[in-house]
Amino acid sequence: MKKAIFLILLIALLLRLINISQSLWLDETISATFARDLSFFRIITQFSLSDTHPPLYYLVLRAWSLVFGFSEASLRMPSVIFGVLTVYLTYKIGKVLAGKKVGTLSALFMSTAPLHIYYSQEARMYSFSTLAVSLVVYFFLKKKWFLLSLAILLVGMIDYLPLFILIPLWFYLIVTKDKYSLFDFAKAHIPLILFFSLWLPYFFHQIKWTSIYVEQNSEWKQVLGSGNLKELALVWVKFIIGRMSFANKLHYSLVASFLSIIFGMAFVLAFKYRKKVIFLWFWFIVPLAVSFIGSIFIPGFSYFRLLFLIPAFYLLIAYGISKSKFTKLLVGLIFTTNLVFTSIYLFNSNYWREDWKGLVSFIESRIEGEEKVYASHLGAFTPYLWYAKRGDIILRFGESSVIDSNSFYSLDYLMDLSDPNRKIYQVLKDYGYKDIQVYNFRGVGQVRYWVKSI
Repeated sequence: MKKAIFLILLIALLLRLINISQSLWLDETISATFARDLSFFRIITQFSLSDTHPPLYYLVLRAWSLVFGFSEASLRMPSVIFGVLTVYLTYKIGKVLAGKKVGTLSALFMSTAPLHIYYSQEARMYSFSTLAVSLVVYFFLKKKWFLLSLAILLVGMIDYLPLFILIPLWFYLIVTKDKYSLFDFAKAHIPLILFFSLWLPYFFHQIKWTSIYVEQNSEWKQVLGSGNLKELALVWVKFIIGRMSFANKLHYSLVASFLSIIFGMAFVLAFKYRKKVIFLWFWFIVPLAVSFIGSIFIPGFSYFRLLFLIPAFYLLIAYGISKSKFTKLLVGLIFTTNLVFTSIYLFNSNYWREDWKGLVSFIESRIEGEEKVYASHLGAFTPYLWYAKRGDIILRFGESSVIDSNSFYSLDYLMDLSDPNRKIYQVLKDYGYKDIQVYNFRGVGQVRYWVKSI
């Protein structure tokens, strides 16, 4: 069995290293830019004020990058490590709850899980918070209260939403009437309470800043994720097949429905024999429900923000399969499903992140004289500037007079949020400009080359 888990961890590592140097996308360049340009102190005291997360991930990323550099692979390597460690912890949790077989199966599924692999390759905090939640669960089950207190603190210093893991733990102790552990578990919250007693002013500032931004940019509510049945269904679908989608929605629905039957069978069996693993059901269902209800009032319900539930998802799958008469068949089907969708993501560049590296290289190889690049949304600046050799050529519409230039480039990126009716383009056409060339870049959208009619 030790050889099996070693092989599983090796598979997990190798899969997470394939094509790790693809272009950074918007949110990753935000992580990278501030980890590179700000001191540890300024990340805490300045950057955190306009972010929506606690600062620990950015501090870790800065410390790591100062040693290993700021390449795409280096920036993503901490998430790779966190992801592989989560696979191992999933094995340990499964072993504690239901034995080595369930632990090994759940680790096998986690090692090849398309969604977990995607975020194990992203320079953001989601892989880190998933590891931290897994640590909380493991130390809770082992009743290692001091280590649990540190793990709870770790979660709170990485992200806010994963703190919902504490709710099912309280439920579990109450339902199982474990009075002796209640006091120890309560004490384990002390480091987190102390941290938030210091962090609270920043937390309230983040809430205020986010509220103002959403009010001024109402379209961002959709981006943040609202509590609706579509988003709830997406959690299930994306946990199965990962980030990818199909252009043909009918095909996408048919594939998702067929796979839901397979995964659903395992869930049904896990529920049928739920008494032994009621803890896993609490872990998976309670944070999901609380997040869904809460997002009706505060936007933020998206499947990737719930990545910390994916170990519970695969633990339930593994446990259900272990109770089936068709264990080998179901294992083969789920393992194959994971490998197929993981391979599609890893080896088909159409499913990779936004191609800012290619876009900037393209523009800088063609731009001439005094030509500039214009965008209608500030979000286009960070990824462009990360790859640009000439950072002075990108501007926001209105920052200088476009009509003084006979030709320039524009980015459609995020324009659906800032200028959905493309009013700026109508103004340009009224001034005699025409977009004579339109280029497309993966995830970034259209780049237009404008020339003024003579």
